[in-house]
Amino acid sequence: MKYKPLPLLLAYIIVLVAGSSCTRYYYRPNAVNTPLFTDGGQVRLNTSGSLGNIGGDYDNDDFRYVFDLQGAWSPIPHLGIIANYSSYGFIPEHPDVNTGNVDGKAHLLELGVGGYYAKGRKFKMVVEGYAGYGAGRINSDVDMHIHRLFLQPGIGVASPFFDAAFNVRITNPRYSHFDAKGRTDDYLIEQELINSSGRRIDESNYIFAEPAFTVRTGYKFLKAQMQVVFAEKMSPVSWEYNWVRYTVGAYLSIDEMFRKTK
Repeated sequence: MKYKPLPLLLAYIIVLVAGSSCTRYYYRPNAVNTPLFTDGGQVRLNTSGSLGNIGGDYDNDDFRYVFDLQGAWSPIPHLGIIANYSSYGFIPEHPDVNTGNVDGKAHLLELGVGGYYAKGRKFKMVVEGYAGYGAGRINSDVDMHIHRLFLQPGIGVASPFFDAAFNVRITNPRYSHFDAKGRTDDYLIEQELINSSGRRIDESNYIFAEPAFTVRTGYKFLKAQMQVVFAEKMSPVSWEYNWVRYTVGAYLSIDEMFRKTK
């Protein structure tokens, strides 16, 4: 088991880097659900997240957290169903309503369906693809709903003690039920929630490409997971969005766990 120190070191580095992320955003990628199924009847559960002071500076009490809960089920070979819940929060040390430096919270719930193909023995090469829909809310200096379609192809390697995957998720976030909470158009323009063409954030569609790298290590039904997801705009975006999300968590193969206890 000589490989243990490396994942622990990587987890420590990711938590430090995640703690250095900046403030609240109107969009931020959630974790990618990549179950790497190899056969029907498999069930996966993953919980992950990160938290910390902004900038990693203990003199700075701005605080943010991200949390993801993911489930996946393959009822029959080559068919997969995924479900995701994601949340994000930002708590500034010195709130300032005039500049918009206020608490921010976001929640997103998604469902998806897709297929996979696996080949190999102990180390199995897996090609998978999922498509789905999500909806949630953003509450901060302004409030609004978010709706999102996603298409998520991926490729990876699955084994009893090590998994690795690469995905490229394409998302189409849209906003509705916009509530300026009494803020003026001048404020919305300053925050670029109204762009140079006079269109508000909820009056356009947006497209992001979100490549993700996932590594898991452990044994059979329990593995530690480390993941990084990037977001690159593929359409004009004037308002603030976060370009990266790091998470560390635990990944359970429920079917393997019950098989182990029999």
